[in-house]
Amino acid sequence: MRRAVLILALIVWAAPLRAQSGTPPTSGGPTPGDSTAAPPPIPIATPTAPDFPRGRISGYAFGDYYYNVTGDPTHLYNGSGQDADKVNIDNSSASQIGRDLNGLQIRRIYFQLDNDLTIRVATRFRLEADSKSLTSDGKIGVAVRTAYVQVKSLFTRSDLYLGLLATPIWENSEEFWQYRSIEKTIADFRGLGGSMDLGAEVKGFADPDHHIGYAVMVGDGTGQKPEDNRYKKFYVTLPVRFGDLRIEPFVDYEGGYNGTEKATFKTFAGCEFKQGAVGVEAVDRVNHRPAGNQEPRGVSVFARVTNGATVAGFARLDVWNSDHRLADRVDSKLWIAGLDWQPVRDVHIMPNVEATQFIRRGTAAPPAHHDAQARITFYYRYSRPQS
Repeated sequence: MRRAVLILALIVWAAPLRAQSGTPPTSGGPTPGDSTAAPPPIPIATPTAPDFPRGRISGYAFGDYYYNVTGDPTHLYNGSGQDADKVNIDNSSASQIGRDLNGLQIRRIYFQLDNDLTIRVATRFRLEADSKSLTSDGKIGVAVRTAYVQVKSLFTRSDLYLGLLATPIWENSEEFWQYRSIEKTIADFRGLGGSMDLGAEVKGFADPDHHIGYAVMVGDGTGQKPEDNRYKKFYVTLPVRFGDLRIEPFVDYEGGYNGTEKATFKTFAGCEFKQGAVGVEAVDRVNHRPAGNQEPRGVSVFARVTNGATVAGFARLDVWNSDHRLADRVDSKLWIAGLDWQPVRDVHIMPNVEATQFIRRGTAAPPAHHDAQARITFYYRYSRPQS
């Protein structure tokens, strides 16, 4: 009797503790700590079809406030009071920028639409506006810059491009220079080719590690303008990359009437470092002419450094020979230096100086004054492209 009373008292005392711990008074299944319990079933996700077509808008803009520190002091005006002097330094040694000219300018606006039609077929359409391309009433105009279709993996590691597309002449060196918003690379600045052409291109890599690339293109040779002759332009480039070292030989050839063909030879080399990069680019153009061949050529050396995510610096020197085959000519040196401040990602404010020094060869008459322009350049990207 005494033992039964003791068991009943223990049951009455333990009942509230069970209620507090949430443990059921009886057990018919596994307890929470039972490692032999079967795991809950994993839901199976139903796969969905790829989302095509899919597009993205991207683009950027750059311009500057400029002041021409030196240049031609003689200003000529037309009947409307517009100054006829040049605003910016360019590849011409025949005319100079106007000294003391200053103002704000938009030098490029890009609007780009990328559209993936399928996993292997994509398109790109790009519009460009700048202060040089004006409408009939003198306002900033818009032109078609790029319009092509891309077929990915046409064969192993190679894509096919058809339409109005970027030529390979300075595509890689401009990407390495990183400061197209400041100035064009040497071949572009000297007018030795076009950045766009209407044609077809095969681009890819010869090895699975993407160390050795190639691009072969055939185009009209007229850039963004319609074809005006029966001759075509051929481009070949072989960009090579091993670690931080890049080397790229390039050649193009275009025939012409009456033996006036032309060929461009260019080599680019660059090396990336932890906080900067150094590059060199040499270009040689041979213009075949019945009266005598022309051979302009030059070399460009440039560097960029950074001490973090917000501040960087850049410098460049181009040495230009207007025609190596002429004894009497005007050569030049182009100097560029500046700072790059990035207060937020994809917004750059860059004070910089660009100057041209004219060099007399033989009996040629160089301009009486050198050119120098001080600028505060702005650059911003409002969205990044897909590739």
